[in-house]
Amino acid sequence: MKFIVRGVDHLLKSEFGLSRGLADTSKIEHSFLEQGKKINKQVHRVQVLDPATGTGTFLDETIKYIHDTYFAGQAGAWSGYVGQDLLPRIWGFEILMASYTMAHLKLGLTLEHLGIDSSDERLNIFLTNSLEEPHDHLGTLFSAQLARESEEASKVKKEQPIMVVMGNPPYSGES
Repeated sequence: MKFIVRGVDHLLKSEFGLSRGLADTSKIEHSFLEQGKKINKQVHRVQVLDPATGTGTFLDETIKYIHDTYFAGQAGAWSGYVGQDLLPRIWGFEILMASYTMAHLKLGLTLEHLGIDSSDERLNIFLTNSLEEPHDHLGTLFSAQLARESEEASKVKKEQPIMVVMGNPPYSGES
């Protein structure tokens, strides 16, 4: 996992010309359709998604790597960066409730250990099936909270121009 995170950072620098790799703060103009209407929005260029987040190990390592590589000893710069340029572009999808819960806990503890109080922020990890198409209308779900979670995941799938997809795929004995 550390090798993959470092490798992605290196590729962003060498192949895409982003001198700060995974810590890049540049933004791009992004267009998407919302209810048949074209929406233009400024978004971070480097969007990172772990489509099978599990307990959040890859996202956790990404956060630690960015901190240790680009912000070591810069507590003031780090705290501003996390809220404005890190958390808004780190995404995770997980289908299992227990793993989803552990991912939130793990990332929250990592951020706390790195000097960030993230208790008021919603981490961008969603309880969803990564392979499910985004949708506008959900019908009836047994819980309003699950419905909101699914709606937010659908927004990410439709609106975010994900640049980096990393993580472990779900394994099965026959694959």
